Amino acid sequence: MRNITKLLSLLLYFTTTSDGGAVCELKDVPANGNDWIAVQETPLGCWTDFIRPDGAEVHVISLSFSQELPIFSLNVSAVKSSVLILTSSSSQTISVLLSDDPTLHIYVTTGTSIQFFLPTRREVVQTQGAPATGVDSELVKWAREEFGGVTSFTSARDPQSITLTGTKGTGLPSHCHLQPEVPSEKLFIHQKELMASSHLKSCYTKHPGEELHIINIPDDVIIRQVSVNLPSACKIVLRGPPDTEWKIHTDQEVKFMSNNVVMFKSFRVSPHSDLSDDDDLIQKVFSHFNTTSISSYTEIHLNITAVRVWIKTNSTSTDEESVEEELSKSSPGSSSVPIEMQLFSSPDYRSPLDDSSKVQSDKRLYAEISSQPLGEISFRIRVSRCWVRSVPLVRNISFKEDTCFLPDCPKRLSFSLELLQDVPSSSWDLECAVRLCHDLAKICLNETQVKRNVQVIRSSIPSPKQCFEFGLSAVLGIAFGGFMIGVLLTGALWFIKIRTGHPGGLDMRSTAAELSVLSLSGCPCGLTKRQPVSTHPSASENSSANASIGSTQSTPTSSVA
Repeated sequence: MRNITKLLSLLLYFTTTSDGGAVCELKDVPANGNDWIAVQETPLGCWTDFIRPDGAEVHVISLSFSQELPIFSLNVSAVKSSVLILTSSSSQTISVLLSDDPTLHIYVTTGTSIQFFLPTRREVVQTQGAPATGVDSELVKWAREEFGGVTSFTSARDPQSITLTGTKGTGLPSHCHLQPEVPSEKLFIHQKELMASSHLKSCYTKHPGEELHIINIPDDVIIRQVSVNLPSACKIVLRGPPDTEWKIHTDQEVKFMSNNVVMFKSFRVSPHSDLSDDDDLIQKVFSHFNTTSISSYTEIHLNITAVRVWIKTNSTSTDEESVEEELSKSSPGSSSVPIEMQLFSSPDYRSPLDDSSKVQSDKRLYAEISSQPLGEISFRIRVSRCWVRSVPLVRNISFKEDTCFLPDCPKRLSFSLELLQDVPSSSWDLECAVRLCHDLAKICLNETQVKRNVQVIRSSIPSPKQCFEFGLSAVLGIAFGGFMIGVLLTGALWFIKIRTGHPGGLDMRSTAAELSVLSLSGCPCGLTKRQPVSTHPSASENSSANASIGSTQSTPTSSVA
């Protein structure tokens, strides 16, 4: 609500400026970086060249999680016989999928709840206790006294996977001094983190003249140390909560204003402006620099003590469409492992459908749900239910699991769309509730939804006077039945003629015509058209009848009428 109020105030203010200058609209920045700005967390950490005389390394990892089910994979196969110390201030139980390495010595601080799982066998992972110091520097001091030194200290926030690749040291003791760092810069520790897009909001506008950038850290954010990298000369506004300290890295001339302490070219500059996190910020900036336009406006919402910011001036992304495309990229879902669903039109799963493809309601729809592995650990996909949604309609839809014989096979489902036959809407979102589970560890990640759009068209309704379709066996059976009926009728007429001397009152030609299987009344598509029966037989027919029947009569003109 505060952002909306601020934006409306800005727009109202800009409409009163002389040249009509405008500010771009704040939008989420996926993965905390794009063409004009990038933000990286710089938690406390350190690394050294320390290796124990027996070749063992000593690593300390401090874990923190913001997700409901903390879980990550840990690969330590390259650091056999090393020491790993894990600590966390979280009250949740952390699940760690550990690569096979029984020689690793694992220490867990008191108060930290961690469950270890080996993906290939059911075996209890042995751990040892470490003191809960409550302060990272005190834990490093304990590790140094206990093991002779510390190879690294790493802060990991919402990790998906951590891999220790090993380091080559001199064998000499060295001290590990904690300071803000970028964990990705460590060459022997690789970690993949789950990043949310809502941590950074920014916008950029291209205009002539010297660039002016505003970085605002709201007062409810805990950031206190910010390093800002500027590649070219510009004007910059640095606003943060009290006790925030900024450090500017550049060789260019920079004009800045800030309500905090700023370190610039080895000089410590005290606050000289009163900048509040309110609607007056932009007005004060315009008044101070005597301008009515800015190059970029950024808000940082990372709840961590230290960050590093890169302002990429002279952005190559001058095309507004390319910027919109970057901002519209999908952000990670609620699950810590990305999950995707692809639709297909055939059971061989070789004909993928895009959002514009149309599926008839009398045809089956096929879906393939897949997920990325968590480090080296693969999960099994469980689907609890599926439904289709088209505002305001929501209908549950049944599914059938299909067999898949591929390695690391995704979950394959098929659906019947017949329940949408009588619904006027054509655009539907097919959604499924999915959970990723590891059977050996007996754990499942949080349930999440995966969806894709599908265009459904009603199938054609069959005609009420549809003809019967006969197979070869049916035609032969009916023909044989008709032949037997004809034989019986002929025999009956012959019997009547012998006993009474008078012909039966049945017209054989008419009866045979009525029994024809190819002249069913009302069928428009019979194999042959029904021909009218003539009431006056031809001369050849009369002569044939006279020859066959009249031979027993005394009167030669007697025939079957």
